[in-house]
Amino acid sequence: MSQDILQKLKGWREVAARNEGAPLFRVFPNSVLEEIAETLPKNKEELLAIKGIKERKFEKYGEDILVIVNENPPLTVSGYLDLLNLNLQKQGARVKGEISSLDIRGGYLFFTLKDKNDGSALSCFMWASDYQMCGIAFEEGMEIIVEGYPKVYKPRGSLSFQVLSAELVGEGALKKAYEELKKKLEGEGLFAPERKKPISEFPQRIGLITSKTGAVIHDFLNNLGRRGYKISFFNSTVEGQAAVRDLISAVDYFKDKKLDVLVIIRGGGSLESLQAFNNENLVRKIADFGVPVICGIGHDKDVPLASLAADLMTSTPTAVAVALNKSWENALANVKIFERDLIYKYQEVFNQKQRLLENLIRRLKQHSEFVFKRFELIKNRFKDKITELGYSLKNISAKLDNAEKRLESVDPKRQLKLGYSIASAGGKILRSVRQVEPGQGVDIRVADGKIKTRVESVD
Repeated sequence: MSQDILQKLKGWREVAARNEGAPLFRVFPNSVLEEIAETLPKNKEELLAIKGIKERKFEKYGEDILVIVNENPPLTVSGYLDLLNLNLQKQGARVKGEISSLDIRGGYLFFTLKDKNDGSALSCFMWASDYQMCGIAFEEGMEIIVEGYPKVYKPRGSLSFQVLSAELVGEGALKKAYEELKKKLEGEGLFAPERKKPISEFPQRIGLITSKTGAVIHDFLNNLGRRGYKISFFNSTVEGQAAVRDLISAVDYFKDKKLDVLVIIRGGGSLESLQAFNNENLVRKIADFGVPVICGIGHDKDVPLASLAADLMTSTPTAVAVALNKSWENALANVKIFERDLIYKYQEVFNQKQRLLENLIRRLKQHSEFVFKRFELIKNRFKDKITELGYSLKNISAKLDNAEKRLESVDPKRQLKLGYSIASAGGKILRSVRQVEPGQGVDIRVADGKIKTRVESVD
């Protein structure tokens, strides 16, 4: 396999993919390029024999591939400049100089970066979106540091430096830009207390933005405590020109996440090292974020504007952890107070119920004694009544005996047995002779029966 051909094929594929805005494998996967470098096809038929290359692919890329495979192929100007720019892109650099010939047109910013020592000049251009992202208002004579890479403008073959990001140079310029932006944002009320959102009690879902390297993240996590926090982490550079883009991307990433609080932390630094946290775009995103934002950014004198826009700012990452723990620790302290109060209340209720029970027992004893005494009294009274009733019954019995004797003495049957009789006529007892007439039937009752007679005469 020709490694030289393989590298040329990979370089060509990278240019083609970038021009099409497609991933590398959409052009050709590595396996196809390796087979081309192995078989070195000389014509269309041999190229189409390679697995992964069809007629459509050949029409699009076949000619370029065959040119690369042939020894010492001549390149088109466009092809050469593409390869040149591909290599120049790998020569990224940070360059310091003064701005001159500033011109904004279309979607670009054009300017010349001059060396103030010998007057050397570098033509630069910058996408308007990248310019807005850097958060610096360029001025003639301003000294800046730009980061980017050289690029040949194909229509003219001229070399320029494509700027991806920029930062100010010098404490004075930084201080001036800081104060101007601070005054502007204060005038808009971006730092006003009434805009601040309260940090919710017992936060659990935390979005964390910082660098994964260094002691800051470890200090924060070690001081956060075991509260069942659910931390979503976004690794971001926190210093230098790349930090602005990283930090804004991080805030945008968490925008649609379900969070209780967003935390942005980094260690202490000078105004120059904290430039990213004074970026207007970042500050506005923090101020407009949907949930409370806590910034724990160390600083020498000037408070970073990102901290001023946050809902809560602290000077260290450790202080952020303390702020997050506060409601949990207060709750724990309250639990202990509630525990003590609960025990006291329980003891108080227990003592009260115990006193009530003792009082009830005492009253029950008193009542029982009263009941027993009352029972004895009633029992004695009952005995007296029984005795009295006995006497009454004897008296009644005697009276009944007398009554019985009296009844017996007047009992008609007894009289009949003595020889008396009872005469009746028409169902009526005869007490006088005037009640009958001669010839009238009369019934006569004697002790052992009834006699029917007839009246013969009345005297």
